[in-house]
Amino acid sequence: MAWAQVRINRGALQRVGMNKAQQVVTTATRRTFNRSQILVPVDTGYLRASGSWRVYRVARGWRGEILYTARYAAAVHNGRRALTIRARGNGRLRFVVDGRVVYARSVTQPARAPRPYLSLALYQVLAGKSIQGATFRVRQGINISSFVD
Repeated sequence: MAWAQVRINRGALQRVGMNKAQQVVTTATRRTFNRSQILVPVDTGYLRASGSWRVYRVARGWRGEILYTARYAAAVHNGRRALTIRARGNGRLRFVVDGRVVYARSVTQPARAPRPYLSLALYQVLAGKSIQGATFRVRQGINISSFVD
């Protein structure tokens, strides 16, 4: 009679799985960050320079995070509504246009269309990827868009 006994070291199995998960999350996060650096709109370069990424451990796995810290990053990514700037009290707004000084009680800036560089980068990097049970999410303030491959 022949027989075999298999013993599974759950700790070692967990470490192997977590190491692979860390590799997958790190690769996806790094590639998404690199792609977003290409797609981010550039005027002065400050928005692009404010980008960073990190991968860290959470209770049940690993999490990758890409962060743009410029104050206007969400307004560029999500767009914004039209703004009206009004002078205080009976005052006037003063600014220079084409070398001439102009006074106005209010100024209206048009709405800005969204330029979703980070969401687009995530979709482009993960398009066609099959990672069973993985959830990828882009979070900007309160706007959340997510999908599962």
